[in-house]
Amino acid sequence: MSDSDPADVMRLTVRRIGSAAVVTVAGELDLLTARKLMETVDETMKGPDLAGVVVDLTEVSFLGSSGLGTLAELATRTTAPAGGGYRTRPPDPLPPLRLVAPPDNTAVLRPWETMNLQQILPLHPDLDSALESL
Repeated sequence: MSDSDPADVMRLTVRRIGSAAVVTVAGELDLLTARKLMETVDETMKGPDLAGVVVDLTEVSFLGSSGLGTLAELATRTTAPAGGGYRTRPPDPLPPLRLVAPPDNTAVLRPWETMNLQQILPLHPDLDSALESL
């Protein structure tokens, strides 16, 4: 294991397409880089007039268990029902989250299917289909 800077193994870019934000992930999504993705998506979710956030995993070359856990956490936070169990006003709902991974990206599909995460958050085959689903 090296002491690599996370920026050396994963690149994140954020852009706006209409009312949606797209976070593109390139490289390795693992223990070293998962926290940076979580921080970036959390910050992106605070954007004004946001219809949803798409995390594009098309260029991910490795998806480790920490990356899977981060994506699952993001998925459950954005789909959790508001209300019930709060002593004060419930938090504002987060914009919906969509994930993109093309069918030929086995670095993402194999671990995703192995962990059965498609039940929590299905993968879209391309950016257009993810944007249309928002």
